[in-house]
Amino acid sequence: MNNIINKSRHGFAGLPVAGFDMASAAEGDYTAKLTLMLNSVRNEERANRAAVFASRLEAIASFITKKEMTGIEAAEALRNEATRIQNEAGDFH
Repeated sequence: MNNIINKSRHGFAGLPVAGFDMASAAEGDYTAKLTLMLNSVRNEERANRAAVFASRLEAIASFITKKEMTGIEAAEALRNEATRIQNEAGDFH
């Protein structure tokens, strides 16, 4: 049992999981701590993705303005970007 507990203290590539010690947690208590940690990581990732997306939108807006695109040309540029994002999302699944 101690071997299982010792292995569970490490995340990917054998690195320790920060701020979480299953061996010292009471039965069931570690579930709440793990849930909080996962939610925190998820929220941080969502914030990072939102920042990247906002930055990309700003770059597209600058591109449209610089090229003095018509509405139809701008819509096509946005469609191209949407396709790129969908393809990128498909690479993760």
